[in-house]
Amino acid sequence: MTTKGADLHWSGNSWEPYNAFAGAPEDEHDIEKRLSSQGWETFLSLGHGETIGFELRVLIRYSGGGETRKHPEYLIEVGGPSAIAPYLKVDDLPTVMDLLARWAPALQAASIANLTYDLATGVIEPNGIVETVAARITWAVENRTSP
Repeated sequence: MTTKGADLHWSGNSWEPYNAFAGAPEDEHDIEKRLSSQGWETFLSLGHGETIGFELRVLIRYSGGGETRKHPEYLIEVGGPSAIAPYLKVDDLPTVMDLLARWAPALQAASIANLTYDLATGVIEPNGIVETVAARITWAVENRTSP
């Protein structure tokens, strides 16, 4: 579990300690349920921690809640198959976009490294990217239409 102050909140000019699970039920050990109980829902997800070793997810919730949806807040989760970095809370979409731009090179490098590894090892995986591309090419060749 994240400890108090381990997460960070961008206050507009600096990062301040933040507890992403403040107010969530203490007896709930499922992170998804804890986040959901606070109104967080997935806004954007990039990568896949179990297959490429790196995933970035942006969650959103609205202050005010219910019919009086007011200002969106964002929580950024960066992690892999065995760990999640401290959560980063930001209060506006431009800051989310800036942080995504900063993380994009690492996410892209992890994706390319995973693809290269798949090609080099020759291991066949049912849902691997190489197999998916090969299946689509095969389908296109078999089902192509004449001009």
